[in-house]
Amino acid sequence: MQSSGQALTALILVLGLTASPAQAADLWTAVRPGVDWLHRSTGGGTPQEIQAVRIDLSLGAVGIRASRDAAGTERGVGTDTFAANVGALVAIGGDWSNGYTPVGLAIGNGFLWNNHYSDPNIGATWGTFGCDVWNGCTIDALPPLPDVWWYSPTIAPLRYYNAVGTNGLLMLDDGVPTSGCFDGCPGDSCRNPRSLVCLEQDNLHLWFIAVDGRRAGASGMTCGEARALAMDLGCWDAAMLDGGGSTSLWVDGAIRNQPSDGSPRPLGNHVGIVYTETPDPACPFDSGAWCEGAQLRTCNGGQLVNEGDCAAFGATCQEDEDWAFCVHPFCPGGDGNNSACVDDVTLDSCTDGVYSSGDCSVFGLVCGSDTLGSGCMDAACSAGPNSGFCATETTAALCVDGLYEETTCDAGSVCWVEDTTSSCMDARCAEGPNQGFCIDSDTLAVCNAGTYEELSCPPTQSCEAQNGSATCVDPSGDDDDSSQGGDDDDSGGGHGGSQLPPPDPSPVGDDAGCACSTNSPPNPSRETHRLLLSLFVCLAAPLRRRRRR
Repeated sequence: MQSSGQALTALILVLGLTASPAQAADLWTAVRPGVDWLHRSTGGGTPQEIQAVRIDLSLGAVGIRASRDAAGTERGVGTDTFAANVGALVAIGGDWSNGYTPVGLAIGNGFLWNNHYSDPNIGATWGTFGCDVWNGCTIDALPPLPDVWWYSPTIAPLRYYNAVGTNGLLMLDDGVPTSGCFDGCPGDSCRNPRSLVCLEQDNLHLWFIAVDGRRAGASGMTCGEARALAMDLGCWDAAMLDGGGSTSLWVDGAIRNQPSDGSPRPLGNHVGIVYTETPDPACPFDSGAWCEGAQLRTCNGGQLVNEGDCAAFGATCQEDEDWAFCVHPFCPGGDGNNSACVDDVTLDSCTDGVYSSGDCSVFGLVCGSDTLGSGCMDAACSAGPNSGFCATETTAALCVDGLYEETTCDAGSVCWVEDTTSSCMDARCAEGPNQGFCIDSDTLAVCNAGTYEELSCPPTQSCEAQNGSATCVDPSGDDDDSSQGGDDDDSGGGHGGSQLPPPDPSPVGDDAGCACSTNSPPNPSRETHRLLLSLFVCLAAPLRRRRRR
């Protein structure tokens, strides 16, 4: 690691005017490739001292590191102690804490040690800054997923590997100013030291920002002023971390701001950046996890950050592309991403090897299976949680992830089923929704996604049906295609006639011309089931939302 003296050899001094009359001096330091430190000073009636670091998350040398539940080394210590103990190049204080217990979500190197927090008294959900092992980071004002007994943000779809809570709602959400920054100060009139975390729109550049206050030459900022600063720096999503006397920013071997307490305050947790200039030879890639027999190993930013023996817990090791996990011995079929019905209402499920068993009847549902797997579902889904079937001759039923919907066919249409999909088709399509047939020797019928059409053959041709398609052919076998306006193109596939193009495989629906409607009145009990099932469906079909670098 370079010394701070070496890092300070690369300086760029930029002088300019801010939007206010106060003059701003921006001093940039290239700490490492892709890690740049800004020191901004402003004068005027409300002078400011700002320290900020911009990090390129796409670099293989960059890793995210949040505090583990390690009292005295990573928890209940100052930012400087945390940074020195984990080897962080950059670090900032994390969440508010109560007796060194963070208020919000806390995950350090894959170990979740404090759950997400929601406080109705402040009218908001405590936010989260979370990153997976590939440095795919999010700043969100909502819980990572509904806080229910079977969910963990360390498994799919999020696979958070490091996370800290943030102060209330977001300050910026997709570039739009929002009402985040809870500090109990009415009317946003208080200037205090501030700590912020933010992401640029490309989601590849991360900022840690510290604003000093409570001393001469450093006024501190209101929430609105801190939000404006984040926008000025190019942030797209931003949230407040623990500020006031907790504001402290470590850069390349030292605390660079001046904490208002005089020294870094011990905090419940922190988050930092680890920079690896020489990758660990044990890592086959910069970031990811893999199995070596029953051994599970994980690298982040070119460092081997975790290894363990799944067999010690009676588990096996399973890979999923560049991710891996220990598989609980109760996982159905020994598969860490699988589910199965134990009986009519009990679902056993595993996501990333984490086993859970749940009672679907708690949500008024039953357990069912089909070719796509098992899951909790509406009892009306008689063919499985992901299936289509005809409830009646004129009613198409469709279940997606256990949610049941009905479509009533228009007059003259009937229900049809193809694979796992049901819809409506013209009743004249007796051969099927995507078939052609001859009505008589002079007339052919074509059904395309359930839409019916009749075509008359030219006088010199007659209809011929074969293998689900219908064609007008010339009985003489000549190549003259009189059905196409008299040109000589042989489009009859050797029959001396014209064959209609194959049916359009586009989905059936209003845009595809299907004569179906969804005029059935809603079923209140099923609407309730729908809301409950949207929470429960993650058991059987976890989403995959990983960001790759």
